[in-house]
Amino acid sequence: MNDEVKKVKYNWDRVIYIIFLLLVLIFLGYYLINKVFFIKADGQVLFENVSIRLTDDCRILDYHREEGDTVKVGDSLFTYALDKDNIWGNASLLGGFSQTNYENDWDWIDKEKYALNKKIALNNIDKVESQALIKSHQNEIQRLQNEVILDVLPKNRLDFVQNEILKHKTSIEKLNQENQQLYALVNQLNGMARNAKVKSTRSGNVSGGGAGDDDENRKRVFYSPIDGSITRIYTHQFEVALKSEQIMAIHKNTPMYVKAFFEQEDINYFKEGDVMTLTFPDGSKSEGVLRRFYYATYPLPDEFQKRYEPTTRTVSADIYPADTADYAHWKSFYKMSVVITKYKY
Repeated sequence: MNDEVKKVKYNWDRVIYIIFLLLVLIFLGYYLINKVFFIKADGQVLFENVSIRLTDDCRILDYHREEGDTVKVGDSLFTYALDKDNIWGNASLLGGFSQTNYENDWDWIDKEKYALNKKIALNNIDKVESQALIKSHQNEIQRLQNEVILDVLPKNRLDFVQNEILKHKTSIEKLNQENQQLYALVNQLNGMARNAKVKSTRSGNVSGGGAGDDDENRKRVFYSPIDGSITRIYTHQFEVALKSEQIMAIHKNTPMYVKAFFEQEDINYFKEGDVMTLTFPDGSKSEGVLRRFYYATYPLPDEFQKRYEPTTRTVSADIYPADTADYAHWKSFYKMSVVITKYKY
């Protein structure tokens, strides 16, 4: 009788184990190769930009350009009207007004006192915040010391908290000194107020003295100081723009660059002139040259910082395209994240 052919039985447990082991080895090999032979950093594509602000409060009357428009040097951007205090005080424009920006000394003194007192109040808020942070850090010092002794935490974590306490104490001392100077200025203004005099205002009408003439005299046109593209308009038409507020942002089409944030332990592996590989969000790659290197450390931007972890301080550098033809490709990734890699050796 013929022997029956026996079917070979596979040990599926062993097959699965071998496959899993190979995957683990491949992952470890990939990790070690990237860790040992390459440095890796996060970055953002940025343009050099100009923030448009005015030196006095104004009202925006009309915009001549929209967001995304390309402008040249000298192109009109918007029409605005200066506030009355400024226009009445400008004798070169309206000879019939007094030399002061205000109708009397008390107006000027009150405005200056308000600005000084506001600054003092803001400094006091910063002091309270710093004191709260110092108290919070001091409450965890003992716990951190115990964990460092037990090797649960590295010593640099304790050093970081101690440095933060010292930094906040220095900030409080600086704010106290600044407030003392501000109080002295307020007292000086109070002394000036006792001898304040009413200034002369209008000595006559300008071009008939009508309200429409006054509005026309206050109109100004702001012209573009650079060649570039309008990326953002912050103030709407007919809104008031204070001198501290940004009205418009213009970025230059070139030079475009990537702001890179390298870990501090990688500082020995890169220098100015190095060529690096940049990977964009769509998977495309490009080459860039490290042109500028900042020796001071900078906090990692919020979008790259892991939540619930201490602030990471990184070494920053600027990377420019190796080929000027890449500007067109980089432009579509403005303010997007980029992964930078470089071979260590």
